[in-house]
Amino acid sequence: MPGPLKPCSHNWLFLPLVALTLTACNKATEKPAPQPPEVIVQTIASRDTPLSMDIVSELKAFREVELRPRVSGLVTKQYFQPGKKVKEGDLLFSIDPRAYDEAIIDAQAKLAESEAVLARARQDVERYKPLLPDNAIPRQTYDQAEAFAKQNEAVVQARRAGLEKTRLDRSYAEVRSPLSGQVGLQKVEVGGLATSGSTVLATVSTVDPIASYFSIPETTYLKAVRGRLNDKDQPDTPIELVLADGSIYKFPGRIDFAERALDAATGTLTLRAIFPNPNGLLRPGMNTRMRVVYEVAQNALLVPQRAVTEMLGKTFLTMVVDGEKIEQRAVKTGARLGDQWVITEGVKAGERIVVDGLQKARPGTVVKAVAAAAPAIAAASAAKS
Repeated sequence: MPGPLKPCSHNWLFLPLVALTLTACNKATEKPAPQPPEVIVQTIASRDTPLSMDIVSELKAFREVELRPRVSGLVTKQYFQPGKKVKEGDLLFSIDPRAYDEAIIDAQAKLAESEAVLARARQDVERYKPLLPDNAIPRQTYDQAEAFAKQNEAVVQARRAGLEKTRLDRSYAEVRSPLSGQVGLQKVEVGGLATSGSTVLATVSTVDPIASYFSIPETTYLKAVRGRLNDKDQPDTPIELVLADGSIYKFPGRIDFAERALDAATGTLTLRAIFPNPNGLLRPGMNTRMRVVYEVAQNALLVPQRAVTEMLGKTFLTMVVDGEKIEQRAVKTGARLGDQWVITEGVKAGERIVVDGLQKARPGTVVKAVAAAAPAIAAASAAKS
């Protein structure tokens, strides 16, 4: 009978090869460790920040006059081109002057008549006066002559005033610009009837400067006034004008008028700001907003608007804390400045917030925090645009 099988002396050569093969298979099936998501973070910094508010405003001409004739008559000529600039004193309209020319002639004739009567009366007085000492004429005759002379002096004065009045009316037949500015479209054509004091011929308004009227709440007014009283050396902050396309008008303005009292119905105070307008860009009636600085917040914390999330009436910031972990923190927001929020509670300077990649930053997860290339938190002046 054959004996029991003996192990081959060469089997030990295959054992290392099998072990290597199994190790290689295990390594091939292993998956690489997942990388933490990458988010863009910004470090919160504190700074003194002017707090401003945008208020709807109405642009009006600094001065605007409706041209109404002082005398009635037909419009005989127009001397201006609508929409063009005019100077104070420029002739704009003529009203038929013939009736006023005739009135001047009539007034001159009446004045000459009364002056002749006065001259005759004065001659009588001078003739009678030497005869009084000798009682050559009755005293009554002299007194009557003297009274008649004084009466005619009054008549001459009245008719001289009447002549000046007719000449003044004649001058009103020429309608001139009361100020330098821009004239609008004529409201009465040549040949039309203009009635004294009621007919509007055209409108002239100043171009430079231009005025902006706006209203602020009582609380804002109180903050602004208290801030100015507390720091009398602080110069008034220029007022910015935001145009309809969102751009900032390049010339700052200044407040030159505040209404005497607040509007009881709205609780607001009407203010007026004056802006230079050398190139005529601004026009009355334009859709604008006033950007008014009402307070300077000390050591304010500003964060980009895109970093703030709202949920169930609360406001949160996504923070990167120790260990590069994500934490969602409730905060309180203050004023909004352009694309930034002022944070009043919940964070402090030096902490990091996620500004991009919020969808990947879940609370408790570890992330790879990458600093933003450019500061996301800018001064309030940079956010105004």
